[in-house]
Amino acid sequence: MNGALEEDTDRAQEVLQQQQQQTDVDVLASYWAHAGDVKPFTGRQWSPWDLEDRVEMLAAVGFTGIGLFHDDIKHMVEEEGRTLEGIGETIRAAGIDTIELEFLVNWLLPEYDPRREDEQETRQLLLDAADAMDARHIKIGNINGYPVGTDALANRFAEICDEAAAVDTQVGMEILPPDPNAETIDEVLEWVSPPENGGLFLDTWHVNTIETISYDDIASLQPEDITAVEIDDGFTDTGRGGFVENTVNMRRVPGYGDFDVQGFVDACREAGYSGPWGNEILSEEYRRRGMESAYTHTYEGAQSVLVDEADGGDGGDGEPGDDDGDDGDGTATPDGTPEGAPTGSPNGTATGTPNGTATGAPNGTETGTGTPTGTPNDTGTPTGTPDT
Repeated sequence: MNGALEEDTDRAQEVLQQQQQQTDVDVLASYWAHAGDVKPFTGRQWSPWDLEDRVEMLAAVGFTGIGLFHDDIKHMVEEEGRTLEGIGETIRAAGIDTIELEFLVNWLLPEYDPRREDEQETRQLLLDAADAMDARHIKIGNINGYPVGTDALANRFAEICDEAAAVDTQVGMEILPPDPNAETIDEVLEWVSPPENGGLFLDTWHVNTIETISYDDIASLQPEDITAVEIDDGFTDTGRGGFVENTVNMRRVPGYGDFDVQGFVDACREAGYSGPWGNEILSEEYRRRGMESAYTHTYEGAQSVLVDEADGGDGGDGEPGDDDGDDGDGTATPDGTPEGAPTGSPNGTATGTPNGTATGAPNGTETGTGTPTGTPNDTGTPTGTPDT
């Protein structure tokens, strides 16, 4: 009897340790992972799901952070009558503490360039949102592949970092395959390192598609070099189109591709990174999922690489959720409903909406705020070369 009691006590302590380990890891749902049936870079980019439903479900599943995209913020303010302060309060009332904002693409152009001028409204919106919501960081990048001189890059990155510092937030410069100014870690550090509130934004997907950057390069970084990190999975050879097509349609939850996501996480930790772990999942199949299915699937995948095996996680050995019926396309449906999760289909959006059509869009339309300034083409080739 005493032996059985000791065994039960040990098991209870083990479960408590596992729960504590999961609590210590800040898992953030990047915007595209929680937005539902949107059309990245091609159409409506604001979520058809109510913010309250999203944050309640994210928190119930286990997420502690959320990412917001500028189109979604603008829609909530202009069409739903929300305030930036109110959005932040709604998020934190659900138990979500970390807020990420995105995305600027023309910040590195000269101030007088019309493309940068067109993005100024979005730039100010993100800065105002960071101030009102106490956001941790703003995500920027060079998705259009503009070639810019190192000195000019350093000055313009310092400028956006100064503006962010004024509202007490950080700036993460995402390394992207089309960016000719960030082909190696040493190259990008030349102009990203100086500002104290600026650093690299690392994404498993992009690092794995840049041949000149390795996990060893990531592991050699200093903690202050990295502002934020995103994890996702994919395939070395998708057999599909170019950069944008693969980026928005072929990403997978960790454990459902052939990337070494565990190795990426280990490299970031070796570098001393201890911030939130974003999860940027974009695929045609994923966007057809219902809210509970998508959020749970992503969270379980993140836990499989973020929680050490000794503390109850898979530690990267095998796919998460062996009994979820995955068919290899990364669209497995997890079993079970998270405790405290809101019930029902928000806004009338059903699981498995065909052809990527959002049934919950107001008035049955997909007007949205349109495609963001600087939407990339599929080759990553910029329209016009900026003055440097």
